[in-house]
Amino acid sequence: MNEQLIDNVFIKKSNEYKQSTLSPLTDMADSVVLKYKKCEEYVRYPNCLITYLDHPSAIFLQIFEDGSAFQQMHQDINRFYMNNLNAYSNISTKYFEIGDFCVAYSSQYFEFFRARILNIDHRNKQYLVIYVDFGNSEWIHIKGIRPLYIEFTKLKIQSIPVTLSHILPKKDLKTDTINWNTDVGKQCTRKLRRLLIKPDSEPFLFVSVTFLSNENWWPLHFVDIKIDGQDLANILHNDGLARLTRNNKDLKIIYPNFGKHPSEQLIFGIQLSK
Repeated sequence: MNEQLIDNVFIKKSNEYKQSTLSPLTDMADSVVLKYKKCEEYVRYPNCLITYLDHPSAIFLQIFEDGSAFQQMHQDINRFYMNNLNAYSNISTKYFEIGDFCVAYSSQYFEFFRARILNIDHRNKQYLVIYVDFGNSEWIHIKGIRPLYIEFTKLKIQSIPVTLSHILPKKDLKTDTINWNTDVGKQCTRKLRRLLIKPDSEPFLFVSVTFLSNENWWPLHFVDIKIDGQDLANILHNDGLARLTRNNKDLKIIYPNFGKHPSEQLIFGIQLSK
């Protein structure tokens, strides 16, 4: 979203929110850190929402333990920042650093969300951010970035990054490679998105998720996911898009460095949650 479009949208949207009671002078934190959720091993959570996925080994989900509190916080965030649009409207890209938590204005949903900075383009005055409560990311102009205030740090990050258990990418016959970035791997990911993430016009699809062991050799929780009682790994296998495995450690052979890159550590919150 470019600078002029942000200005126009802010003017229109700011009229939709009532005056906030929070004070930008008293509620600012010197160093803001959001905490990541942890789930118990071998516990089934029956009502989970898949919010984003890169591929079957990197899925973001929400557990609706704090559903009403999260919705209230989201409304409060937008009331507050819409009523304080001029605050920090002329800040430099040097104000934030990579890894900082912030609030960013989504060009897709036209609302503010809690976020974390993954990269900075000083020349074009843009930040690459991940929306930490959902898992998706985008480049945002500096005018759409705001500091995160203490009031909005009370709830832990709502999205939990996980890896689908007992499933591996198939070998791509054209390139003789095995990963989720091949043609067949991308086809599997597209199928997964169609199954798990519904368009905004359709009702949410809730799935049952069982958290398995959190292995020290893999950065994310392994999970079993069921849709209407059907095992998701079996669905992908039966469709010929992936292959089953009894040993999740086979995935480590395919992705020996998964989670070690600094950007992945920020995306998955590995350094803070492990």
